[in-house]
Amino acid sequence: MNRSLPSDDTLRSLHAQSLQALSPATLARLRQARHGAMAAHRGRWRWWLASACSLVVALGIGLQFTGHGTLTGPAPAPVLASAEDNSALYDENPDLYLWLGDTDLAME
Repeated sequence: MNRSLPSDDTLRSLHAQSLQALSPATLARLRQARHGAMAAHRGRWRWWLASACSLVVALGIGLQFTGHGTLTGPAPAPVLASAEDNSALYDENPDLYLWLGDTDLAME
């Protein structure tokens, strides 16, 4: 089953003979289809570029919404006085209140 392939010149002559056998209408349709396929192929890079750019923009926006890069730790506990610390409020010096009552600073 070792067949030899026809030479390049033989294939070119067969192709030329087949082109002469086709009608002009068929050749025009083939030419139109070839040019349409080439035009479609030329425009594909634009779709790829548009898709890649929109992907980059979407990733950038998504990373901003997720807060990527910010340190998120536990929230600091609010400073609240416990029930035992309330006694410190009543242990203040009563002379302060007497002084405030005697001066006009308390009214300002």
